[in-house]
Amino acid sequence: SKIGGESPCDSPILEDFFSNSNLKVNGESYGKVIPVLKSQLAEQGDCQSQLDLSRDLLIQVASDDLNEDEKLELEERAMYWLLRAGEQGSEEAVEILTGMAATGRGVTDQNYVDVVNITSVPKNTTRANFIAKKLFKKLSKGNTFLTSLQLSRLVNENTKIPTQPIKNAKCSQDDLIENCCEYMEGDLPSLDQSLHAITAESGIRDVFFSGFFTLSCILAFYIHQVVTSQIQVSSSSLLPIMVLAVTLRTREVKKKEQRYKVWTNIFSLFSEYLSIHHQETCFSSKQCVSPFLIFHCLLLLHPLVYPDLVFKTSLSLIVVLIVGSAASISVLQKPSKSFLLFMISNILVTWQADQLAALLAPHVPAPYCSADTVLLMWQVGYFVPAVLLKCGREMQAELQTFFWEDLTLRTILSIGAASISTWYTPIVVGSLGLCSLCCMAIKYKSSRTSLILCLVMLLSVLTVTRPVKPATVSQLSWSDYQTSCLADKLTAGEQATCHHFTGLTVQWSGVVDRVRILQRRNHVEWMVDNLPEVVRRRTDLKCLLGDQFGSCESKTSQAAKLLCKTRTQQELEEEQKCHLERFSEYQYQVLLAMPGPLFGKGRTVELVVGDELRHTVLAIKTGQTVRTVGKLVSGVGREEVQINVRDISLDLLQ
Repeated sequence: SKIGGESPCDSPILEDFFSNSNLKVNGESYGKVIPVLKSQLAEQGDCQSQLDLSRDLLIQVASDDLNEDEKLELEERAMYWLLRAGEQGSEEAVEILTGMAATGRGVTDQNYVDVVNITSVPKNTTRANFIAKKLFKKLSKGNTFLTSLQLSRLVNENTKIPTQPIKNAKCSQDDLIENCCEYMEGDLPSLDQSLHAITAESGIRDVFFSGFFTLSCILAFYIHQVVTSQIQVSSSSLLPIMVLAVTLRTREVKKKEQRYKVWTNIFSLFSEYLSIHHQETCFSSKQCVSPFLIFHCLLLLHPLVYPDLVFKTSLSLIVVLIVGSAASISVLQKPSKSFLLFMISNILVTWQADQLAALLAPHVPAPYCSADTVLLMWQVGYFVPAVLLKCGREMQAELQTFFWEDLTLRTILSIGAASISTWYTPIVVGSLGLCSLCCMAIKYKSSRTSLILCLVMLLSVLTVTRPVKPATVSQLSWSDYQTSCLADKLTAGEQATCHHFTGLTVQWSGVVDRVRILQRRNHVEWMVDNLPEVVRRRTDLKCLLGDQFGSCESKTSQAAKLLCKTRTQQELEEEQKCHLERFSEYQYQVLLAMPGPLFGKGRTVELVVGDELRHTVLAIKTGQTVRTVGKLVSGVGREEVQINVRDISLDLLQ
């Protein structure tokens, strides 16, 4: 078994190869050692040897000395080894066989199923199938299942045998393939619960450091402050306590990352093509979207809902700051040097913010030069590039840690009370954090529905809490508008100029000429009327949802009395005695006769009034003088000037 007096290798495959009695040790036969050795290594599952064999076979196909049948046979053999290498996750093998399959080379009636599976199924799925099958074959030892204990022994040989029943402690090959696919998709495998139950070592220390225990203690202390009538002090601690609860929730991300790494250690033993960094980055990013989404929404909601909140230094606030800072630091994976330098510098900048603002005062306009503005620019200057350059999980943890540091500094340096109205950190951290989460949710297809709901909620709160100023009434009077824009002989240029008065809010007065309904909408009535008649009669939906026509004695108008008398006849069906008027919405038209020029005729202005002014419109009578405020619609090309009414009332001065 020696060539040239030396043993070539201590490998069992090589020893078996060189111990072959049929091997001749001469120059001619020694040239066949490498191809034969590659073949044996490929049979043993060596991916690189399989890839090398397929290349050698394809090189032979390019020879002109072979006929078509020989070339087809070599291509079929090359495809066989490419399929074996592709199943192990070799991207090069998949790329070569995809090119061959596109031209029909090497594809036969026997291997086309494998070719289609390799080329159409995602690479992660193919790789997961190979890893799971290889893992199951090694651990099952001929059985149809393997246990979570066997999996845990791959990580820790000293794992103790469980003494309590564990759910899903056994798994088949199909279960293992499914779990491996979940891992490759960046999710925690479903078998993790049983594996974690075996490998986890819990103690009294874990109870004391759990988020539930910590938050319960702080809430108990907060309630004590409320009971002892320290309402003003305790109310300022409410926001930090809520943020602390979310921060403690983000610690679960790091715990899940550690459990995911256990599966990484297991699967990496059976594949050399497993991208560990990519898988763990994908998992971390998907897991951090939901908890950090709540964190950033909370930061953005409080300045909107409680803009006048003041943080008052109290014992409970100090405890919250200490616990929150420690929890946020524990979420950090491995802080970068740039972030550590920024955090240290932030202490100095916050401390000397007033002095920095004074130095910049000669060069920056007064409204933009203040301590809060300096801190805002300092924060934006670091975090905007960081959000663009760093991965999402790392960025989220840094934003959270910075928030707690800044809250602590503001509380300490304010000496007693700190107002949230001039504190820009929640807006900076929340806005940039949401931008980063949006990118992660889109990239990894995770928690997109929750993200959309959160953004809708923020926009809704912003719309409700933001004061809306009513449109300013312009100085355009009716007489000026009539003289300038309603003359009989206007040029085309003058008409175009008058069109630009559209949209102005005007306040004009006129005499009511006519009031009528322009439009009536009742969606409930429309839906009920479109139901089958049998359904309407048996259910009496109109009476159930609406009202019955009342007594005729209270009616004053002739039309109302006639309607009441007709609709209350005993012979009518119950459905015809009820109405759905409560769901109706009206749009009214009020025509005003406006005063005309001294030697000319007056004009009519059309008021379009919405349902919100229904009671006012119903009280208006012909001949009354009313004052209206609304947006002017140009009367160019029309007989009447139109106003979309915002308010209408009786003009008591007339």
